[in-house]
Amino acid sequence: MEICKKGLSPQTSFHTLVPVPKPALGRDLRALLGSNPKPDAAPEPLAPVSAGVRSLMRGSPPPATGLPSRPLIPRWYLWAGDALLVALALITVCASPHPLSWRRELFCAGVVILAAVLAVLAVLPPDKA
Repeated sequence: MEICKKGLSPQTSFHTLVPVPKPALGRDLRALLGSNPKPDAAPEPLAPVSAGVRSLMRGSPPPATGLPSRPLIPRWYLWAGDALLVALALITVCASPHPLSWRRELFCAGVVILAAVLAVLAVLPPDKA
């Protein structure tokens, strides 16, 4: 049993902890928020919203520049994935006992097809939607 600096151990003192009430929590919250303390009184009118706040709330459209938008996935990621998948297929073929089982042949064929799909996606021009 580990003893803390104050002589208490977590195993024995945890169950004897008593929750402490927080009576001041939320006291005068209405006064801080500026609302009326009387529930039957009329609410105060809101201050007018300035042009800056209206602009922030409305938002602004994206700037119309002639620059093309960046693609979701950079093309070099696709080329790197292509190279890694072809390397995986080559390592699988070279490291496996020969003749290859049909499962390993199917795996290698699937990996090469996936690499080909990535290469085609890397070559295609991005959509201009």
